[in-house]
Amino acid sequence: MSTAKQRELGVELRRIRMRAGYLATDMSRMLGWPASTISRLESGLRTYQAGDIAIYLARAKATPRELDDLVALDRLPDNGYQVRSHPTGFPDDLPLMKVLDSGSQSITTYDPVGIPRQLQIEPYVRELLNKSGIEDGPALDTAVCTRLANQPTSLRSAGPFTFYLQETSLFECSKRRTVLHEQILYLLITSSLPRYRISLLPAESTASELEIETGFTLYRHDQHLPVVHHRQPTASLFLENENDITFYESALKRIADQALTWQQTRDWLTRLLSQLRI
Repeated sequence: MSTAKQRELGVELRRIRMRAGYLATDMSRMLGWPASTISRLESGLRTYQAGDIAIYLARAKATPRELDDLVALDRLPDNGYQVRSHPTGFPDDLPLMKVLDSGSQSITTYDPVGIPRQLQIEPYVRELLNKSGIEDGPALDTAVCTRLANQPTSLRSAGPFTFYLQETSLFECSKRRTVLHEQILYLLITSSLPRYRISLLPAESTASELEIETGFTLYRHDQHLPVVHHRQPTASLFLENENDITFYESALKRIADQALTWQQTRDWLTRLLSQLRI
């Protein structure tokens, strides 16, 4: 079972190798390593000796900055707690975030204050990123495209995908009625897709009852350790320790017990859409 850090390193090694125009067999020949070693290293499924990462990067023509950053990442303790800084409100460009979004077999998200980033429509994303300090222009356009491209519906991932949202937060997700209408309609449509489940928590379900006050996402994969992602304004925390995973699994059970059923959620969203048309 590989760790999040090993997977992150593997994805970056593969990216740099492919940019140099090398096949995995080329790296195997240049390094004198079995092809299976290259494959498992890039998949995050193999432990390695001190210095292997630097040797690989040098052969793959990594830039000095990439070499420094990834060697530093390699030296971080793999203790089940990983922290990555990112622009305010925008973790989407983090290599580890992309690994989890695209390479997980199941994703379960609880968001008590808004729409999970995996379910956001373009106008809503623009509003959020504007509030985070990204001004209109090329930087905002790129950030919006990145978020939309990494959503499960864009990646055609298998799932299952489960999302828990607070009923009250939907009324506040946008001050523009047209954006609110589009976002609610998108939730309703997405909830009908196979292997997608969107459930609302009634207004009377409080954070104290659920014993969890902040949003989080649990990522699962048969070949990798489960990972919990907590997004703070300017940094993301990734948890893998067994006790942490057990706590959040328990929290999800409490959340599921409080949530509306799939059909109740769809009925609620349909009623809200009717109100917004008036």
